[in-house]
Amino acid sequence: MIYLDNAATSFPKAPGIAKAVYNFLENVGANAGRSSHSSAQKASYIVYETREKLAALLNVKNSEDIIFTMNTTQALNTVILGFLEKGDTVLTSTMEHNSVMRPLQYLKKTRDIDIIQFQCNKFGFPVWKDFLQKIAQKPKLLITTGASNVTGSLFPFSRIAAAAKKQNVTYCLDAAQILGIFPIDIKNSGIDIVCFPGHKGLLGPAGTGGFYCNPNINLRPLTYGGTGSKSDSEIQPEFKPDKYESGTQNVAGLAGLNAALDFLFSVSIPKILERKSQITCYFIKKLQQIEELKLVSPTNIEKQLGVLSVISPQLSLSQITTELDKNDIATRLGLHCAPSAHKTIGTLNLGGTIRFSPGYFTTLKQIENTIKILKNIIRKLKYD
Repeated sequence: MIYLDNAATSFPKAPGIAKAVYNFLENVGANAGRSSHSSAQKASYIVYETREKLAALLNVKNSEDIIFTMNTTQALNTVILGFLEKGDTVLTSTMEHNSVMRPLQYLKKTRDIDIIQFQCNKFGFPVWKDFLQKIAQKPKLLITTGASNVTGSLFPFSRIAAAAKKQNVTYCLDAAQILGIFPIDIKNSGIDIVCFPGHKGLLGPAGTGGFYCNPNINLRPLTYGGTGSKSDSEIQPEFKPDKYESGTQNVAGLAGLNAALDFLFSVSIPKILERKSQITCYFIKKLQQIEELKLVSPTNIEKQLGVLSVISPQLSLSQITTELDKNDIATRLGLHCAPSAHKTIGTLNLGGTIRFSPGYFTTLKQIENTIKILKNIIRKLKYD
């Protein structure tokens, strides 16, 4: 199979993940932070070590400010529902995923929050003048994606963070598409909160993710319950990470994420970005040569993170996708859970796009074969 759906989840995973997960399930198996026996201690150490590695990746001083969740969606919900109060104002972009927009719309109904969106252009890049005008309104919270999951357009999040800091606005970065591919430096960027998955750019298992939160920010927990600490009290602990990590953790998944982080450090983020940029650049050139397809993603590789969306004025996108699947090429068709983004780039009424998202392990040969098969499919659909 040629796997070109890495924006949804990465595949193949980093070397060593399956072995790490198997080793935990076969030889450890215990609950982290709940008992004092040796297996429980091993489980706790896996969680601790994974947290430490993520802190190093993000350049975070205290690893206890890294909170584990099931995925980015749960992380974003924890932040949004835990930070915004009745009547607050939030600023976000017109390119956001439903993991941002749905909890915001829920709070608009239940807490009467005001949602402001700054405009992005037809390729998904922020319109800077509009952003500056709206951040000057001093919303309580600013949330933006790091890169669009529809177009791959890379947001200038360090520049956005600087503008937010100038206005004393808390900034939350949705790093679903960028962590593990593009460097994020918390210490030097001024970003207050980062939400991330373990199963995309970090090349880890599904069911893993988390967020970093500035220690000066106090969020209400999304869940309450057992933490393995303060068990004599029926009140939720106030210290991190326990405050936000109630219930049994996915230690098997975190064992896999731990191994994936070892792989990332051994290769290095700059090398991963270089490799992915090379593949994406080649893919862009080949897609531009197919006149029946229109690329709606930016073609400047310095502003593109490797997510390529196409439409076709002449042909059925669903038929193309079906034929690609018959030829063992995995892509994604539709709105990609981001209707606001499609409205922005003009593809909402078309039902979305075909999205190609190569990953670190994608080869040039696979891209060549994809283009060859794609041309054959188009020829067949046009003339059969």
